[in-house]
Amino acid sequence: MVPMKKFQELRKRANKFIYKSYEIQYDENQIALKFHYQLDEEGNITDFYHKLSIAKNKKISTDFEMQNIVFHIGMAEAISYYKIAVPQKFIIECGSLNGEQKNWFAKLYFNGLGEFIYLNNINVTQEELVHFSSTCKDEAFGKISVKTQENIIIPIGGGKDSLVSYELLKEEFPEALMFSMNPIVASKEILKKHPQNSIELKRELDLEKIFDFNKRGYLNGHIPFSSIVGFISIWLGLLYKTKYIVLSNESSANEENIIYNGQKINHQYSKSIEFENDFRHYIAKFVTDDVEYFSFLRPLDEIHIAQLFATFAKEHFFTFRSCNVGSKRNEWCGKCPKCLFTYIMLCNYIQDAVLEKIFAKNMLDDEQLQELFDALSQSDAVKPFECVGTYDEVNYALSKKYKAYSQATLPCLLKYYTPKNINYNLHVDYNGQNNLPQKFKKILKRHVEKLNF
Repeated sequence: MVPMKKFQELRKRANKFIYKSYEIQYDENQIALKFHYQLDEEGNITDFYHKLSIAKNKKISTDFEMQNIVFHIGMAEAISYYKIAVPQKFIIECGSLNGEQKNWFAKLYFNGLGEFIYLNNINVTQEELVHFSSTCKDEAFGKISVKTQENIIIPIGGGKDSLVSYELLKEEFPEALMFSMNPIVASKEILKKHPQNSIELKRELDLEKIFDFNKRGYLNGHIPFSSIVGFISIWLGLLYKTKYIVLSNESSANEENIIYNGQKINHQYSKSIEFENDFRHYIAKFVTDDVEYFSFLRPLDEIHIAQLFATFAKEHFFTFRSCNVGSKRNEWCGKCPKCLFTYIMLCNYIQDAVLEKIFAKNMLDDEQLQELFDALSQSDAVKPFECVGTYDEVNYALSKKYKAYSQATLPCLLKYYTPKNINYNLHVDYNGQNNLPQKFKKILKRHVEKLNF
């Protein structure tokens, strides 16, 4: 069975997805959000139950009506279950969306599932993918008004980028809050250093039922996870009365991996400036004016961030982790695109002996990585579906590193590599595509100007 035919048969068999309800629960220890979804499979209903929870503390205030933002978190979270069969009918029973909102979520689902669509060989347009409708007769949600304070929440994933944001902003914002969802060991190490300013959120998917559908031949694949983080972080901003949600997405997140049926397939779509702009507009128009979402590192590319990390985040060299494969074991697997890309970005700014200790080897001297090396450095290859930078960034770093060796000492991946004469612009365009408030631009510029790019 060809994948496209399988896709058509699955969405015909399971032709209706239902967002049944959301629930907000409080007790003396925690706040929990519970979501109920259904997939209608030829009359057989499967219920999915999804939960988010955070511990209560003195900094949290619940003196506002939060139904609006919680409903929207449910819309973002639903994609993990919707993608099982990708039915065209998406019925909302616990809220309503107007035409503009439906179009907004249709765009998010289509582009956010772009990698999923490509890898499953699906041929579908945005208009064909999903139709949102509501059976809820309640009035539309009113916008939330909360008096927020001039502080920041930084989502922490364990990688170098969010650590750069934190290190550059901690002096200006000594009460900065750090938020991590189901934190890996690397994230926990960071949160442990600042227990009074840490937000740890537990996210529980209905995994057993998802896996059961996968075993029966239903679809699986990448989702726009950063869009989920976005809606949750707005909720946290309201709970903690904090004005700024500070992301750590760089300019190269805007580059697609491949163009497929006219669609730009970008693994990092929900980290792109396009999504950021759309999300900011949506939140301001339909949710709240009091929490602002932007990426602090947007004016920079991976080369800038690598040098900033090497300069200002030395204490995190042996604790940060970006590898998705090894993150749960708190290690760099040393075999995936993310490991190799991160090594390449840092290889000009951290001493070889230190870098080899971090990654447990010289990754440029591992001949088994030749295919990954080519995929990262050759523009005619499909860029790996990971959070990696552009071909120009990779080749700039490799060409610079190449010059540090003699011909006799070149590691194996550089022996047959031809250095590129790239007209690479290391100038930081602070007035380009970004949403940084002026005070944040000044902080970023002050730190960047300390470096010799």
